[in-house]
Amino acid sequence: MLSHYNLKLVALLSAIGGVWAKMVTTTNGTINGSTCDGYDVDYFLAIPYAEPPVGDLRFAAPEPYSKTYDGGVLNATSPAPNCPQVDTSFIETGAASEDCLFIDIWAPTGAVKGSNLPVKVWLFGGSNTAGSISDALYDGCPSAKDSIVVSINYRLGPLGFLAYPDAGIEGNFAVRDQLLALSWIQEEIASFGGDPDKVLLFGQSAGAIDAFALASLPQAPSFFRAVAMQSGGGRDSPNVEWTKPFYSKFIRSLGCSLDSGDTVDCLRKVSVTDMNNTVIEQDEVPSGGISASTIISNNGVGGAWIPVVDGKVIPENPAKVGVRVPAIFGSATMDGSFFVLSYYRTSVMNITEADYDKFLSVSFGPLAITVNKTYPWSAFEEFSPFQGFAAMTTIYTENSFKCPAYRGLKAAASKGIDAWAYSFNHTDSCPWFTSIPSEPEELKVFGPTHTSDIPFVFAQTKNLPRPNGSCNFTVAEDAISNFMVSAWTSMAENGRPANNSMWPAWTPTSNEGITITDAVSTGPLNMTVCEFWDNIIDELSKIDANAAANVSASNATGSQTSTPTEPATSGSNSFWTSKGSIAYLFVLLVGFLN
Repeated sequence: MLSHYNLKLVALLSAIGGVWAKMVTTTNGTINGSTCDGYDVDYFLAIPYAEPPVGDLRFAAPEPYSKTYDGGVLNATSPAPNCPQVDTSFIETGAASEDCLFIDIWAPTGAVKGSNLPVKVWLFGGSNTAGSISDALYDGCPSAKDSIVVSINYRLGPLGFLAYPDAGIEGNFAVRDQLLALSWIQEEIASFGGDPDKVLLFGQSAGAIDAFALASLPQAPSFFRAVAMQSGGGRDSPNVEWTKPFYSKFIRSLGCSLDSGDTVDCLRKVSVTDMNNTVIEQDEVPSGGISASTIISNNGVGGAWIPVVDGKVIPENPAKVGVRVPAIFGSATMDGSFFVLSYYRTSVMNITEADYDKFLSVSFGPLAITVNKTYPWSAFEEFSPFQGFAAMTTIYTENSFKCPAYRGLKAAASKGIDAWAYSFNHTDSCPWFTSIPSEPEELKVFGPTHTSDIPFVFAQTKNLPRPNGSCNFTVAEDAISNFMVSAWTSMAENGRPANNSMWPAWTPTSNEGITITDAVSTGPLNMTVCEFWDNIIDELSKIDANAAANVSASNATGSQTSTPTEPATSGSNSFWTSKGSIAYLFVLLVGFLN
């Protein structure tokens, strides 16, 4: 690896000798980049890795970019367009286009072929319906000091995830995009100073779900040596049969037939606007409210744009196969507050027991009663008038993020693959998205929530544009960021995040990992509640998709015509692993709303 001194020296010589350090020769020609303001890092933006997925390539596998750049040179200094967005919550600026299959690269100034620097490849989140490599939050300038940072654009929403093989729509187009980009990186990253044998794939939320799916594939070790999944790793993926009710409804809503033999041709004529409007309409949960992520809510009621098990691109359920490379699994201790507060922003005190019952019913169908017995409304009375907020946040966090990570850890351990666990329990001092409130007291209500670890892995505690223009992260937060950047780089370099004393590998007997608060500490992570959720997910997996789509418990606390399966619980108070965080937020909510 280039030393810090040598990188500085080469940067100085580069400045004296001209701009050659910002020009890289690749298979398709020369790529001309530029240098980050305030950092000894060069950037190369909007590099095409695939032909534009338009016309006959819409709803088709991507084709490698094979052209020679115009005049033999690509000016890679302007941001890439966003792929068409269903939701713009995660996008700050930028135009959208279906011609969007680009990657961005950041490299230390002076890095050249033979530098053999570790490479960190980012998959952004946003429910696979939003997000872009051009978002300022994912700027690689601050974090590419001793590594190469790469960010991949991929198709979103139906353009990336619609799957109906019976009608010629093979699906997993976004996953195919990601695989093609990873192949491009293997072939070209050495020219930027990277080592193709030292690649970390990392992602957050939907990006972590996608990274987990990719890490389960047989070819994963040929593309990356390690993977890090932030609030999304370990999730089950549906098979194509489970998704048929949702996707058939979507296709017919666009006026296309599933029986005429020209479904794909019809869909290729539909405008992006009409397609996205239909996504928004169909994603509205019919019974109202929000739902935790489960097989029922994803594929029966609300729908989801996620990788599907098709027997080809994704041959088996990633949750059953597990990762094939060393992995980091983590979540935020209040991941769920992001979703609950976003939905009930103006009525968080007015979430009723009926709302809670509906939440359970939509999320868990015939197992709503079982979940209600373990997470009864009465158990959250001490948080009144925020009972609903506390209950929904706890369930959302544990079911959708904490416990899928636990399942991913167990699957890795069963195959003898090293894995590491973390719990992000730090409340950020500053907002990181414009959709996050900028008032300090309101920001604290979100707690250690979904996406709040992103500024730290991108070293954005000094560089991030402030939505309110004045906020500053603390010295302690700088230290947290330095640790996380170093750990993620070490995963790429060495296949482990740190030495064993700083971050021990997870085992089923020790449950050891790290907890990130105002500092980083090592010790056991409480995963006992996850045995309950493992059983719930196993039971939901057995429910036929067509039946699951129409099953809704009449009342989470009432009676049903059939008795639901009741898996063994880990104790009626198992959810209190989050009690301290909930209690803290309760105090903040009272103060803020009063």
